[in-house]
Amino acid sequence: MLKVLTLNIAHGVPSIPIPLPFLLPRRRLLGHLDAMADLLARERAEVVALQEVDRAGLFSGAVDPLERLATRAGYPHLLHGPHLHLPGVCARGTALLSRRPLLEPEWNSFEADRAVDKGYVVAAVEDAGRLLDVVSVHLDSFSERCRQRQVARLLQALGRRPPRPRLVLGDLNSPGDSPTGSLAQLVGALALHAPSPGGGEPTFPARRPALRLDWILAPGALRFREQHTLAERVSDHLAVTAQLEWLSP
Repeated sequence: MLKVLTLNIAHGVPSIPIPLPFLLPRRRLLGHLDAMADLLARERAEVVALQEVDRAGLFSGAVDPLERLATRAGYPHLLHGPHLHLPGVCARGTALLSRRPLLEPEWNSFEADRAVDKGYVVAAVEDAGRLLDVVSVHLDSFSERCRQRQVARLLQALGRRPPRPRLVLGDLNSPGDSPTGSLAQLVGALALHAPSPGGGEPTFPARRPALRLDWILAPGALRFREQHTLAERVSDHLAVTAQLEWLSP
């Protein structure tokens, strides 16, 4: 059984409309991060996909959010893709936390698009004697056409990796209601599936969820035993967790 979780952490500052960590007192910023870490520690997922996550810099208030989460939640392996990187100022991107080694790690941004802080990280994880690529991805917030271009770039990158099942998690910024949209494009190309046609309960905004933006999409070799949207409002998105198992060969 493989348990996974995805969460957009809103740069650790979900309590203000525009997430600017450096405006918060250090105590409050650490409090937000520690609430997220406590949720991760409680859920004990083998692999966690994060979006809108930073490393130490002026933007993050000299705090390293990813290191803080990994240390407090007990994750020895981490991978960060800085999709908007200004040395010493900010390193905004997506990430993976894992209890198992992250093999063949890669990351890239969708820098050709106007949303330069969007992108993905991917690494292989061994489970039940098999290798599985796990992807944490964040797509554009505003434009469906832009999301479709970003999915095409992601598919090109994954196509250069060794052939193996792909598990895609993240903030896709799509409710999945279009048969020709970016989410359908991703699902069709990689033969992925969600546990139900709608993918589950809405995840955004956390206070009054109305949209399903955060997804766990599994390959055909894995089936969902269960999926839950967690009620805790540790971010402006709700976390989603799933239990997956391999089908017989």
